[in-house]
Amino acid sequence: MTAQSSIRRNASLNLVSSVVPMLVALATTPIYLEHIGAARYGVLAIVWMIQGYFGFLDLGLSSATSNRIAQLGNMTAAYRESVLWTALILNAALGVAGGLVLFALMHLLFACFDMGPALRAELQPALPCVACLVPLSNLISVLNGALTGRERFGTLNAVQLPVTLMYQLVPLGAALVFGPSLRYLVLATMIAGIASLVLTFAVVWRTFPLRFAAAPRREFAGKLLSYGAWISVTTLAQPLLETADRLMIGHALGPQAVTYYQVPFNLAGRVRLFPGVVTKALFPRLSALGGKSAADLSGTAIRGVAAALTPMTVFGMFLMHPFLALWVGQEFAQRANSVGETILVGIWINALASIAACHLQATGRPGIVARFQAYEVVPFFLMLWWALHTFGVIGAALAWSARAALDSALLFGAARFDSRPARMLFTPALIVLAAYVATLVFAPLTWPNIALWAGLTGVALVWTARTEPAACARVASLFASMRNATRRWAQGQ
Repeated sequence: MTAQSSIRRNASLNLVSSVVPMLVALATTPIYLEHIGAARYGVLAIVWMIQGYFGFLDLGLSSATSNRIAQLGNMTAAYRESVLWTALILNAALGVAGGLVLFALMHLLFACFDMGPALRAELQPALPCVACLVPLSNLISVLNGALTGRERFGTLNAVQLPVTLMYQLVPLGAALVFGPSLRYLVLATMIAGIASLVLTFAVVWRTFPLRFAAAPRREFAGKLLSYGAWISVTTLAQPLLETADRLMIGHALGPQAVTYYQVPFNLAGRVRLFPGVVTKALFPRLSALGGKSAADLSGTAIRGVAAALTPMTVFGMFLMHPFLALWVGQEFAQRANSVGETILVGIWINALASIAACHLQATGRPGIVARFQAYEVVPFFLMLWWALHTFGVIGAALAWSARAALDSALLFGAARFDSRPARMLFTPALIVLAAYVATLVFAPLTWPNIALWAGLTGVALVWTARTEPAACARVASLFASMRNATRRWAQGQ
């Protein structure tokens, strides 16, 4: 199996593991709402959110572990095992510290949410369980990082499926058996976390493998913490850059305006799934390669992501307004006019920049990515504030996409690829820009709009076919097989 084919396979496995949690949440949310009510489900969602946010206290050690283990492909198993034991001990200590900090701040955090005295009384006995979720998550993330570093994506995704199911179904089962009290729901979440840790550790023990062949080493701790510290800066800066627009919209224009921004943003954001699974598969391979080989592989990934996303982005821009009108009503679509289309431009740019960011982090330069994002925070806030007060909700979308463009330019410049990726992106950038301008100039579903919809989508598909002919041939073969299978089934009826 070639390097590129194995990365495609790993990305496909990552795609499946990313889609499954969405499907599970889609199926279980109505059941949760029916059996525990919207208020308790809201509190449980807050618990999950706080657990996820305090996960930054692992200080990027899961990514550092993945990077370091990927670099040790030719070293002995004992050497790799020593790195993993060091990371586990560090993350366990950080997780316990984070849990204690969370427990100390718990009353202050939950006081920010109006949950009422009855729900607060239900949650009170379960607060220690909420704190315990932090070290559990930290340890699971390091173990996942070890499997990622070894490129065991089949194993990783196989274990993440039952983990996802446990986190979703164990609290639901507790509600059905013991009642809808938050005390039982949070306790069940902690039990799911413990079971997930045991399962993940057992899988890593067998497949990594762990054999107590080497002890933790102090020299590894410094390297892991140094790399992980920059990753944690990125982890802290990204939520600020991603959520500041909604906070400012709510402050400047009111909560209703947030809805007109959030709904199309979420729709456009689904496109991020594809580059996300690619970078996850790419990271350990780039960590192991380095130098010109890593740059060549990143260039190939950029070409592939652009080829896949350009037709999707162009088609999605023209589809955005009609879909919103059909889904949530014409009035909503008018008020959210051009927000989704503008965000799609930024997400197309951001998707390509994510490959450059992955390249920099994997090749030992995570500080560059972190510094860029830290430097962008204040200028972005100022630009966002000005754009909101000048253009309204669409101004926030323009500011977000402008920051994505700036971030992309900085990351590509720092990655120092040769000129081929930049030259290759010129044509799809023009196609995306032309589609965006067309959605602004022509009203949705008018004849000029429909003609440009079909024409520009066709142009994007032709460019994709010329850029990635082998991939297009596989897709065409897949559709032909599906058509033949459907025809045989119809003839047999």
